[in-house]
Amino acid sequence: MSFSFITQMSKQKKNNKLNNIIKDLTSSEDKKVFTALKQLRKHGKKEAIGPLVDLLSTTKNEEIKSQIINLLFDLKDQSVVEEIINAIENEKYKSERATLISIFWQSSLDSSEYISIIVKQAIIGDYLIGIEVLSVIDNYDSTFQEAEIEDLKFDLDEAIETEETEKINLLTSIRLAIDGLNLEF
Repeated sequence: MSFSFITQMSKQKKNNKLNNIIKDLTSSEDKKVFTALKQLRKHGKKEAIGPLVDLLSTTKNEEIKSQIINLLFDLKDQSVVEEIINAIENEKYKSERATLISIFWQSSLDSSEYISIIVKQAIIGDYLIGIEVLSVIDNYDSTFQEAEIEDLKFDLDEAIETEETEKINLLTSIRLAIDGLNLEF
């Protein structure tokens, strides 16, 4: 047997294992779901983010929700950021947006590349989403393009002018946090 054949067989075995784990996430048996969540801690890949968020948004079992959230908060693989952003932008997961945004400051994943999308969520979302966005911005240690930040300031100023709820103070705090970001000129 050649080395490349063995490598290919090994990859296929790992993919089958991940596919089985993801399949078990949709099981009606809680025990299988808990086992799948435990397995994802060891063998998870970014392909599991979508099914995890799906389960988070549909399960009524609070213990399963809690385990999913804990798993998401423990993420360390930077390659999952785009998957999380896609979930945040998906209307299907609107009820989970605050949790999804909080992943970035809870896990220390760098979402700075997506600052515009994240700030937009504070503008269009509810108060809780705004709090999570502020926490994410407060944890940024990146340098941002001046033009992008100026656009965000403009959008926030516009939102602050039209906001009529207690969220106005939160948007103002987000605007101040953005003022404090490092800029690249």
